[in-house]
Formats: sequence, C-alpha cells, structure tokens
Amino acid sequence: MQDHSQQQDTAGPTGILCLWNGHPDFPRPQTFDGRPVIYEYVPGAWYQAVLDDEPGLYGAYAEAARRLVDRGAVAISSGCGYTVRYQEAIAAEVKVPVATGSLLLAPTVIRRLPPKAKLGVVVAHEKYIGTDLLGIICDPEERARVAVDGISGSMLVESELKRPTGMAPLPDSDTERHLTDAVQRLCAAQPHIGAFIFECTEFPKFAPKLRQLTGLPIYDHKTNWRIMLETMTLDLEK
Repeated sequence: MQDHSQQQDTAGPTGILCLWNGHPDFPRPQTFDGRPVIYEYVPGAWYQAVLDDEPGLYGAYAEAARRLVDRGAVAISSGCGYTVRYQEAIAAEVKVPVATGSLLLAPTVIRRLPPKAKLGVVVAHEKYIGTDLLGIICDPEERARVAVDGISGSMLVESELKRPTGMAPLPDSDTERHLTDAVQRLCAAQPHIGAFIFECTEFPKFAPKLRQLTGLPIYDHKTNWRIMLETMTLDLEK
C-alpha cells in the first residue's frame, strides 16, 4: 500500500531562494516547469555580494531555506546559478532535497564524456568563476577539462548588478546574442567540447536553439530541477 501522505508531500511547492533585488513585492510566477513554487528573498544577497562571496551570506541562505521549509517547501532550488556556493550550508540546515544550480551536475557530466572531451560552461559573469566552478570540481584533471565563458557584457548582467536591480523588461534578443557568442567562442577555442552546462537561470529558454546549433547536449537549471524532482518521485515508489 502506498503512503498517500508522502505523495502529498512531493506535490507540495518547491522553495526558490532569490537574490535580494530591492523589490521584495515584485510579482513572480506561482509555478515553474509545471510545479508550484514559493519564494524567499535572501537579505543582503545582492548579485554583486554573491559574486564577491561575502561570508555572511552562508548563514543568510541557510536561514532563508529554513523559512521556506517552514512554509511548506518540499524541496529547495534557487533563482541564481551562483547559489551553488551555498549548497552545503543550505543542505545542512534543512531535511528536504536541495539543488541550488546546474553547476552541481558538472562532475557527472564530465565523467560521461570521452576522456579527451571538454565541458563548456557558460555563466552570466565569467570574471567571478574559475574552472573549479565555485568549488564543485576539485580534481585537477577534471578542472583541466572545463572551459568557461560568459555574458558579462549583456544587458541582463548590467541590470542585475544595479542596486536595486533594473525593473524594465529586457529584450531576450540581447541575452540570446551574448549567449550564442559565448557558445561559439568556446567551440572555436575548444574543438573537443562534448557538452555544455548553462549556469544562469535565465538561459534555459535559449537552450533548444543552441542544442540545434551545436549538436551537443546542454544541461541547464531546468535539467537540475527535473533530476531533483524525479529522484524524489522515484524514492517514494520504492
């Protein structure tokens, strides 16, 4: 007999940890990828502060995750791919699955590739991340197989760096152009790229076109999100 209380838990909302943008009342979608979501802004987590790895944010993210669980969240994700640097602090604070960003997939993706293939990683701001991918890749041999580029010159990044962040709608065309340029630069510089990871949570909408352009697998925020939720469902079916 199946435990229906557990089934109900997996149908509950996923909690999204959001950057502090100066607009706490900004309306956000109530679903993501067909699942209910709830949000918690992390005090002090301005985009630049996260990029700079300000030490007080580890506790702030853990506390925000606890608030989400107290509100009924059955899993934790994030609104910024750089939140992976707080993965361990958050996971230690709550007893629900935590998947803060697509960079967490990097070790698995690398090990699926042929030995000489490289992993291309496209991020929002490439000047604040190395081939260790914020501590996700520790093995020097695996780090040597990572190539990073980004879209730091885009309108998206410019807007996110403001305090408060910009509120005017941004043209997708600008983000897509910068993202496509970054992918093409990586392909030109690293002819043996076997797959890509897109860090930014704004990138998944562009992934289908770039998969077609490159002919390569692209893992992104939605990939990581779906793996977490599908794993929860499989655990309950055992």
